[in-house]
Amino acid sequence: MLVLKIWFNVIRPKTLSASVAPILLSQVLAYQFAGQFSWGLAVVISACGLFLQISANLANDYFDDKSGVDTALRLGPLRAMQTGLLTRQQLLQGMRVSIFVACMLGFYLIYRGGPLYLLLGLLSIAGVLSYSAGPRPLASHALGEVSVFVFFGPIAVLGALYLQFPQPAAPADLLPFLGYAVHMGLLAAAIMLVNNIRDIKTDILANKITLAVRLSAPWSRVLYTVLLISVAITAYFNGQANWVVIFALIVGLALARLIFRRQAQHLNRQLAQTAAFMLVWSLVNIAEVMLL
Repeated sequence: MLVLKIWFNVIRPKTLSASVAPILLSQVLAYQFAGQFSWGLAVVISACGLFLQISANLANDYFDDKSGVDTALRLGPLRAMQTGLLTRQQLLQGMRVSIFVACMLGFYLIYRGGPLYLLLGLLSIAGVLSYSAGPRPLASHALGEVSVFVFFGPIAVLGALYLQFPQPAAPADLLPFLGYAVHMGLLAAAIMLVNNIRDIKTDILANKITLAVRLSAPWSRVLYTVLLISVAITAYFNGQANWVVIFALIVGLALARLIFRRQAQHLNRQLAQTAAFMLVWSLVNIAEVMLL
C-alpha cells in the first residue's frame, strides 16, 4: 500500500485534470453531435490521454532531477527523489512503463483514425520527452505554455472528437467545436504558468528560461489574468449561454485576484485551484451541451 501511495503521489494526481477535462468534454460533444458513439473507443481515448500526461509528469521529474533543476530550494510539492522514496532508476522504469501503455493504447487509435493519428502519436511522445529533455527542452526555452495549449487544447479536444465521427470525416466538421478546444488550451496554459511563476527563482539558478522567467513575476501574473479572462471571451464568441460566460468571468477574476496576493509556496494552492477550475469548466460546458 505504501508503494502504491508513493506512485500515486509521483504521478501528480491534482494536475491530471489537464488531460481528463478536455477528453471528457470531447467525448460528450461526440455523444451529442457525432451521429454515432463508441463507449469502448471513448475508454481507450481517455486512458491513452491519461497515460500520456502521467508519462510527461514522470519524465519531468526524472529529467529535472537529472539536470539539477530540482533542488532543496524548490517551492513546489516534494518529489519522490528529493525525499528518497524512489531512485532515479525506479522513476525511469516507471516512465518507460507509462509510455509503453500509452503507445499500446495509441496503436488502436491509429487503427481507427489512420495515418493522421500515427503523426499525432509521434508528436505526443516527442512532446512528452522533449518538454524536459534533449538539447533544447521546451520547458527551458519559454515554450511550456504554448506546448500545453496545443496538446491539451486542440489536439486533446478535436483529436479525440474526430475519432468518434463516421470515417472518413471532413476536418471542417470540427470547426464548430474549436472554441471548446481553445477554452481547454487556455486553462492548461494557465496551470503551467502558475507552476512557472512559483519556480522563477530556482529556475533562474538552474538556467531554466521559462516564459515566467522571461516576463518576470508581475507580468506573468498579468498574463495569467489575460488567459483566464480570455476563457470567458472565447465562450462569448463561441455563442455559449450567458450564464456560462458569466460563470467563467466570475471565477477567472477571483483566481486572478488571488494570484496577485499569493507568493512562493502559497502558489501551490493557486495551481491546484486552477486545475480544479479546468475540470469544473469542462463539466459546466458539458452541462450546457446536454441541455441543448
